[in-house]
Amino acid sequence: MIPPVERRYVMTATEADFHRLMPLAFPDIGFDATTRRFLPPEGGWSLELGAIGRLALTSVRMTTIEVAFRFDGAEIPAVFARFMQYFQRGGG
Repeated sequence: MIPPVERRYVMTATEADFHRLMPLAFPDIGFDATTRRFLPPEGGWSLELGAIGRLALTSVRMTTIEVAFRFDGAEIPAVFARFMQYFQRGGG
């Protein structure tokens, strides 16, 4: 059996961005407010929201949020590809 895999990131996004975009990326996704975790009905992975912070670059200020993906059976590249379709910003 393959052990669960966890990947942690700090993103320039707000919690409101996640509540708006996660249901678009994953239409049947649920949210557990107690654990601040998004859970798909089929299982296999989850995304937990962590600490909120701030990033300052000269006069630009951005909100950041820590996120932790936990994979337990889902195909990591497939989940990330779908996630990035909705969360990637910028021109790249």
